[in-house]
Amino acid sequence: MTPRAEYPRPHFDRSHTWSCLNGEWDFRADTEPAWNRTITVPFAWETPASGIEAHWLPVAWYRRHVTVPPAWSGQRVVLHFGAVHHEATVWVNDVEVVTHRGGYTPFEADITDALREGTQEVVVRVSAPLDKREIAHGKQRSVPRDDFDGVCFTPSSGIWQSVWLEARPATHLAALKLRPSEGLDAIEVEARVAGPSQAVLRLTLRGTDTAVEVPVPDAEAAPGAGRIARATLPVARPRLWSPADPHLYHVDAVLTSADGTDSVAGYTGLRRIEVIGEDLYLNGRRLFVRGVLDQGYWPRTGITAPDDAALRRDIELAAAAGYNLVRKHLKLEDPRFVYHADVLGMLVWAEPAATGRFSPSPSPRSRSRSRP
Repeated sequence: MTPRAEYPRPHFDRSHTWSCLNGEWDFRADTEPAWNRTITVPFAWETPASGIEAHWLPVAWYRRHVTVPPAWSGQRVVLHFGAVHHEATVWVNDVEVVTHRGGYTPFEADITDALREGTQEVVVRVSAPLDKREIAHGKQRSVPRDDFDGVCFTPSSGIWQSVWLEARPATHLAALKLRPSEGLDAIEVEARVAGPSQAVLRLTLRGTDTAVEVPVPDAEAAPGAGRIARATLPVARPRLWSPADPHLYHVDAVLTSADGTDSVAGYTGLRRIEVIGEDLYLNGRRLFVRGVLDQGYWPRTGITAPDDAALRRDIELAAAAGYNLVRKHLKLEDPRFVYHADVLGMLVWAEPAATGRFSPSPSPRSRSRSRP
């Protein structure tokens, strides 16, 4: 059975055209000449669930042979990584397609031009420094030790979130931002479009008659930064999100151009959080926070949840104990955790992974980078 086989991005859902690449990959340490082992992705190579349990391994390689679905012919094929600790370089059929630094953030590569007939070979080289003190590593143990190493846990190196393929047209939706209006009676939409062709965006508030068509700026008018289309979707009889009533609104976005049709779904809730004096207010009402610390580690799988139900179960346990907020400690969590929190009515206080020490050197490294 494929581990973590659910679609990884509920907030930017293109699940109608994707292929999960989790499961067995060939694996070797940098010092090993042959692909003599297999690893189960997406579990860090220190964990029992990975099948490797290799500790203090600074560099390792992954390999997998994949097939692109024939139905994707004429589309751009994109390879996605949810998160890889710490620095990854990816080749497809011996063509380098992307390098990414930063162990907690997603990255992608359009691999269309590297594809060949038949089976494709994907190779990933991962560098996971033993000395983590000047890179963002959260609660992972370091050699030499961090100043706070007594409260650190097992390192979690390599691919630790899902890997997948998606197909999309050359002109496509690159991002979809949804936020409540000032009056909490509408959803403000900001869609970023990438690609060469003129396009029209249709937005629909799911389950209602509310729909608008929005022209997208020409590519020549918005070079480099992307083309942004904006619209407002009014909400009749707004139902505000709260822990007691975590109602969500779903928006379907369909982009049409000469390159084809791209469709993505997103969601949001109508809510406002304010600070007045020393008090917090949610939707104009005083909010009393009862929060619990969540490290985001599991016994056999490290910083990767063993399955999607485990992410949901942690939130359910917190709610059953009377909490209305989870503080995710020094870790940018799997996007599905945030989705389950939104569905179940749990507030999230999210902290990015920190370095072990502060100096001018690690500061720029707190920002992830990727290059094709």
